[in-house]
Amino acid sequence: MAFFPPPASAIEAARAAIDQPDVHLYATDPGLPGLRAALAERLAAETGQAILPDDILITAGANHAFSLILTTLVSAGDEVVLPAPYFTNHHMFVRALGAVPVDAPVADRVTFEVRWTDVAPHLTDRTRAVVLCNPSNPTGTPVSAPDGSTIVRELADRNIAVISDETYRAFVFEGSHWSAASTPSWRDNVVVVGSFSKAFGMMGWRVGYLLADAAICREAVKVQDAMIICAPVISQMAAEAAVRESWEHARSFHPELRRRREILGHALADVPGVHWTPTRGGLFAFARVEGCDNSEALSHELLEHAHVVTIPGSAFGPAGEGFLRLSYGRADQRQLVDAGDRLAGFFRGKRLRPRAP
Repeated sequence: MAFFPPPASAIEAARAAIDQPDVHLYATDPGLPGLRAALAERLAAETGQAILPDDILITAGANHAFSLILTTLVSAGDEVVLPAPYFTNHHMFVRALGAVPVDAPVADRVTFEVRWTDVAPHLTDRTRAVVLCNPSNPTGTPVSAPDGSTIVRELADRNIAVISDETYRAFVFEGSHWSAASTPSWRDNVVVVGSFSKAFGMMGWRVGYLLADAAICREAVKVQDAMIICAPVISQMAAEAAVRESWEHARSFHPELRRRREILGHALADVPGVHWTPTRGGLFAFARVEGCDNSEALSHELLEHAHVVTIPGSAFGPAGEGFLRLSYGRADQRQLVDAGDRLAGFFRGKRLRPRAP
């Protein structure tokens, strides 16, 4: 299997849950008490901060958690700053809410590190929140502790929320993951969006979480009740077993993922006009293509002629134009070698420079 499966603890818990009458009923809106308690304990140990069950809501995945907190904190007409390139779904929901997404292109166009100096020029008196994606989708770059702490502190001084999507927290391969909730004053303005999809290989189970001060959670749960009432109960039961028994599950796959990253790096180094500096985390290569100003057209060309799936950088905002996102999370080593050969053949045979219409 190219992507890793859920831990045995989650599968066994789901099987056992079928015979429990409670699995067929609604859970309490904030989530199963046992899951919230277990997750609070894990996150407190990881961040070094006091985190209680009342600071956690269980959601139907990270996308739902993001839409839930945005609906709770942001009103139509408010501005939400997105360091760019950004995760497409963040931008889409900001617009769907009637708020105004504000691109904040990062200055570092090699590793795409997000810094306070990238964010600060885009703040106005209408800014309600800044969204961090840590590690980033699409670039894979984690937010460093010094940069992240500065961003949280400066925004707290301005009464601006930090929404930190940490879906890929379990995929930092060098060094450790910095969480926005590790800031001592995190309760003042930090909300963390989390997911069990990636860390436990439970994408189809649709279960994630929201971490925020209990006062914010009390408001968010009202929105949760109107949206979905509660996350799927059987998924919560499986997730609780994974949190209690298999918290480090993703780490067992780090050697394989690092090897895939290495293979993809070597492959792209042999592709004419394509440049990528591997990042410390995530599951992606965000590669620059010389002379490309229409990554959507190029992505279609690669699918049609090289049979390689890429995501155009423009899908992640104007700051992503001229780049392609390639994932090594699903493709195995053999497939990555094959993809590299196909890309090299394509670019050697036809050095495309698509032009925007």
